[in-house]
Amino acid sequence: MIKEHIIKKQKSARLKIVNIAADIFSVYGFKKATMEDIAHAAGMGKSSIYYYFNSKEEIFEAVVKNEARQLSAELEKKVINTNDNPKDKIRNYVFIRMKYLKEMVNFYEALKNDYLGNLAFTERIRKKYDTEERQTIKDILEDGVNQGIFKLKNTKLAAIVLVTFLKGLEKSMIIEQKWDMQELETNLDDILHILFYGMVK
Repeated sequence: MIKEHIIKKQKSARLKIVNIAADIFSVYGFKKATMEDIAHAAGMGKSSIYYYFNSKEEIFEAVVKNEARQLSAELEKKVINTNDNPKDKIRNYVFIRMKYLKEMVNFYEALKNDYLGNLAFTERIRKKYDTEERQTIKDILEDGVNQGIFKLKNTKLAAIVLVTFLKGLEKSMIIEQKWDMQELETNLDDILHILFYGMVK
């Protein structure tokens, strides 16, 4: 019982550090943020932070994985495990994906920042995220084909194309345009209309 209490307390302390570090990294970026910044924001001594994490890299990894879990949970709840038709699922998937990548600064940085590619864990996260995303979209497309909603010969290729298309939108829609959520949703609907129905009469 005492051991379980200690483990629970340690998990709680780690989560507190991770949540505070997420804010620090999002403000200063991984490169400029320091263990001192995290310790100060957490109201802890730097030695106390090192009791739970061996390095700034280890904290950042925990932050990124936590944000990735949040995104996966949101997609499962609002897209994958719903009874929506496949067309609505694609629309909701795209919007939630863009919305969360806009908000989850650290996860997005781990996916896109070349400097962070030098950290061993980022490559694993990138590969895992890409594989899961392609499979999720492929499953939705196959469901749409089976229901007669989508007309596709190769859902695997279509999923790759759609994921590549989404990655291309990220820089424009999240970084350069800096649209708010309402603008983001409106513009995504226009883009998805083109994607579903094309430009030819």
